[in-house]
Amino acid sequence: MQLLISIIGTAIGVGLTFAVNNWMDNRKKEESQRLMAIMVIHDIDESINTLKTLKEKMEKEYNATMYVRDHLDQLDSLPNETLALALSFIVEDGEVFRFDNSKEKIFHSSPDTWQNLGCMKFIDNVQSCYYNRQTFQDMYNKSSQWQRPVSVKVYEELNNSDRNMSLEEVLDQYYAKMRKLLKEKLEEEQVRFYIDCAPIKLGNIAGLLKYWTRVNDENKFLMSITDEELEDYVNNINTNGIAVTEKSLTGTWSSSPMDESHQFEFRKDHTYSYVSVVTSPANINFSQGKLKKIYKEFGTWELKGDSLISTPDSVDFDVDASMMTVQPETQEMLDSWVHNYKKETLTSYQKWIKEGGARTAGSVHLDASHDKMELKIGENAVYFKREK
Repeated sequence: MQLLISIIGTAIGVGLTFAVNNWMDNRKKEESQRLMAIMVIHDIDESINTLKTLKEKMEKEYNATMYVRDHLDQLDSLPNETLALALSFIVEDGEVFRFDNSKEKIFHSSPDTWQNLGCMKFIDNVQSCYYNRQTFQDMYNKSSQWQRPVSVKVYEELNNSDRNMSLEEVLDQYYAKMRKLLKEKLEEEQVRFYIDCAPIKLGNIAGLLKYWTRVNDENKFLMSITDEELEDYVNNINTNGIAVTEKSLTGTWSSSPMDESHQFEFRKDHTYSYVSVVTSPANINFSQGKLKKIYKEFGTWELKGDSLISTPDSVDFDVDASMMTVQPETQEMLDSWVHNYKKETLTSYQKWIKEGGARTAGSVHLDASHDKMELKIGENAVYFKREK
């Protein structure tokens, strides 16, 4: 009887072990399945957003170009912004259009993709979207129909000006050249053909957007992915480090990339100071070298969740021209230029603050040591170290 009980107990234990291991394996498989599905669905959503941005930019430039083309005999009265949009529509920018394909590589390189995802319709949808995405990218970058007809070298001619001119004279000359160039180019057959093809290209983009949106809605349905899961995924990939508290933020933080230094001091009374020193090359008519620009900002701060909100109430600006080379007879000209530049820049900053445009909000996190800070405003992140 004891032997029988021992055998039964051992069998039950082995069975439970296999059952638990099997349950854990299935759970891991399910989690891997959902994570892969969410990653891919979010990737397609991001591609949709990229294409929407491209379409909006193209529509804006196309509408401006059509307006300019219809008013070629009235170019002197058209807004400079409209002229600039028309020019950017027909002049190549020298950049290669790319989607981010890092998630696609993970999807294709994972040996468990087909096994884990299980739903063949979902896999087929994803493959189709990725194929369409690559096809559109190649067409945009290589097809003659999509290539802008005017060389980027025209910008070099537009920017050629007499160094002895004032800023106002330089701008007047720039826009005069732009008007002349547009009048000339918008009457060329090749340019007119490119413009006339725009509605077809915009229609292609609209069709692709409609298809991707429908397919990705179907993907979310097939894999039972909720909006909350996608939101959590986005929050997780966009969040690094540990949440900041008022106590952990208080202190002095500095960042020193090449030829720059930035320093924040956050005080307990919720006031702050920010000092930025940037040294950059300068090439003015009568002097060359480097200018050191010192920007100082003072105001109040507050934390809302993981967002740091800063509201400046005063600012100071200075320029150090000691690294500029200048002839003795032109020293007075440089001094006058520096004085005017400081005055105009400071006035601009003060107006910016007065009108409320300087108030900023960015996500802020610390690393595990609490001595390194990430401040992210929009897509740009700056990393600071705590001053001891």
